[in-house]
Amino acid sequence: MGIGKLSGKISELNEVLPYYFFCLFFSCLFFSVAIIVFSGNTSWLQPFPVIIYSLYVVIPYLLFAVPLQIKLNKRPRKFNVFYLLIYTVFSFAAILFTEILFEVEPTYLVKSPIYYGLSFAAAAIYWFWDSVFLQKKIEIY
Repeated sequence: MGIGKLSGKISELNEVLPYYFFCLFFSCLFFSVAIIVFSGNTSWLQPFPVIIYSLYVVIPYLLFAVPLQIKLNKRPRKFNVFYLLIYTVFSFAAILFTEILFEVEPTYLVKSPIYYGLSFAAAAIYWFWDSVFLQKKIEIY
């Protein structure tokens, strides 16, 4: 790969990078609110708990959703249901992985309806913001 092609790829990435950040930021914020609502303790809908939960959910989003998002953005499609399905499958894995790290028994977690609700909510929220900010009709890479 020549210097000119590499320079062009870097400039394209610099143009798109803020959109990845906005997608991640809004996804974390909205998913934090969803976690608080799912927990049933709506008295936690205050700025500090939402920020704490946002810091908690940014790690699985960065590990699982952002690499997948980069891959899917090679063929951008707004509000594609197939992309939602892919995000949902990865969301099940991400939430299971995160909960195992925090020593929740996997068999108990998988039997819980909250696991399925949170997994789908995480996927749908990320899919929505991905479609709003990044799924353009242009090639990213």
